[in-house]
Amino acid sequence: MRGLRTRAPNTMRTVAVVAAVVGLALAAALLGPRLLGDDGAAEAADGFAEAWTAGDDRGAARLTDAPGRAAAALRENRGGLDGAKVRVEAGEPERDGDRATVAYRVRWSVPGVGPLAYRSRAVLQKRGDDWKLHWRPAVVHPELGPGVRLGTTREPRRRGAIEGRDGRPLMTARPVQRVGVVAGKVRDARATARALAGVVDIDPKPLERAIRGGGRQQFVEAIALRERDYQRVEAAVKAVPGATVVPGTAQLAPSRAFARALLGGVGPATAEQLKRLGKGYAPGDEVGQWGLQSRFERRLRPTADRRVVLRADGVPIKTLVRRPGRAGRPLRTTLDQRTQAAAESALGGRRDEAALVAIKPSSGDVLAVANRPVDSTYNRALEGNYPPGSTFKVVSTAALLERGLDVDQPVPCPRTLTVDGRSFKNFEGGGGANPPFATDFADSCNTAFVSLAPRLPADALRDTGKRFGLGQGDFLRVPAARSQVPPGRTKVERAASMIGQARILTSPLAMAGVAGTVAAGVWHPPSLTPGDGRGEIPLERREAATLRRLMRGVVTDGSGTALAGLPGQPAGKSGTAEYGGGDPPPTHAWFIAFRGDLAVAVLVENGRAGGTVAAPIAARFFGAL
Repeated sequence: MRGLRTRAPNTMRTVAVVAAVVGLALAAALLGPRLLGDDGAAEAADGFAEAWTAGDDRGAARLTDAPGRAAAALRENRGGLDGAKVRVEAGEPERDGDRATVAYRVRWSVPGVGPLAYRSRAVLQKRGDDWKLHWRPAVVHPELGPGVRLGTTREPRRRGAIEGRDGRPLMTARPVQRVGVVAGKVRDARATARALAGVVDIDPKPLERAIRGGGRQQFVEAIALRERDYQRVEAAVKAVPGATVVPGTAQLAPSRAFARALLGGVGPATAEQLKRLGKGYAPGDEVGQWGLQSRFERRLRPTADRRVVLRADGVPIKTLVRRPGRAGRPLRTTLDQRTQAAAESALGGRRDEAALVAIKPSSGDVLAVANRPVDSTYNRALEGNYPPGSTFKVVSTAALLERGLDVDQPVPCPRTLTVDGRSFKNFEGGGGANPPFATDFADSCNTAFVSLAPRLPADALRDTGKRFGLGQGDFLRVPAARSQVPPGRTKVERAASMIGQARILTSPLAMAGVAGTVAAGVWHPPSLTPGDGRGEIPLERREAATLRRLMRGVVTDGSGTALAGLPGQPAGKSGTAEYGGGDPPPTHAWFIAFRGDLAVAVLVENGRAGGTVAAPIAARFFGAL
């Protein structure tokens, strides 16, 4: 029994030692040198992965045998991927004496693209007591080599077109010639900027700054010209040292003037715009600058095709990951291309402040919006608010008709009329007679209307104006002025309100609506884009017929004879609106008119008399159609 006891412990001890040896051998085989204490290669491999993941490119580079080249490559590839974050995991080094290889699992999160995942391999070498990673570009990606790095591309899809009522594009991508310079090829930035600016009529200072700040291979655009415009200056452009012309496309209307203030423009996003627009936009993106292009930016904008690529000397040679974009969505409007062209033709090349709006009375659809001067982005046709002058007499007459006015009865038209010390006179009619009211209306006799002011309560013009859309809500999804017809506070104000003065303000769009209400016998809210307001306010049938008759008399026998020779029996009303101070004060020229299912308002700021200045523009508009 004692022998068994003495043997048993020895046997057990032997088994335990054997088991420990086997366990260590197995662990060494499975876990490698880290368990055995020789873990320098693993520490170097892990350290490189950890530093690279943390964004410490210099720290990672110090663990290589070429810290300068490694730091530059790590930095350039991270920058090429737009500052992407990376997660790197090291595998177990495979030792072969003083040399080892390690596999890395690399996963980038590329902004705007998403994940890019792959495996790369690196060689570790022991030098003295330290292990260093042998640097070569393939450590970052297996397909990198001299002159090849990771990068991204961003290729925008087509921007959505702004369409007319028939679905045909009004503003879409059209061919242009982009005139500019390659920054690195310019010796004298100031001289080149001035010379080019003199040819294409731009401010040379921003161009000079852009040239000085551009990269050596960067194309700095001065201006994009339509093909026809470029042909006029082609020889002069080519004579400028360093000038370069690159074909391209730009979002353009059929002509430069065509509804420019309304449709808007597209250009490179500013830093302020990028901040406001937020996620999804990047420097160099083309965005709406004003008008519909700006108001409906989110709808019209495309998203870019984004790719992660290999670049060889800056040129993409292979796509690694692609995230497709989408084209912008089109925007359908109520604009009619033929009517808009007629509006532009009617205003012609005038450089003063003027506007023309045309609508479809039966629906309220806006058919044309034209503004001058062309260079201005201010849409005075919709956003401008002006005293309407005698065009407002349509509303005043409607209020009088509601209270029993007989337009065939005489209403004196003295040359002047004084109300509480304020003298009123006539601008477009003579006066001194006792004609029927219909003649007063046709001749735009101010004193006749002023004399009838006591027939109306203080709020009559405000209430009647609402039936013509004046002072109603905001119906368009673009900026538009809201008319105001406040009650007269004094006898003088009530008298001045009868002829569209005092504190009454309206826009050309609103006054086109007044003419359209007479034409259709009902007011429809203006409509320009999907989602605009709808509704209607009818006039009393006899009242509408009387107003049509009176407005027709303006054309046949009154202040609107500029339209008398046109077919289709056009009808209208002139207006000469005082504003500001002076003796006499300056005046705006107005004319509103309709023919069939088409109504128009014309405004010329500082245009003197409506019958002689604005009416001929309306005549040219209808004549062009």
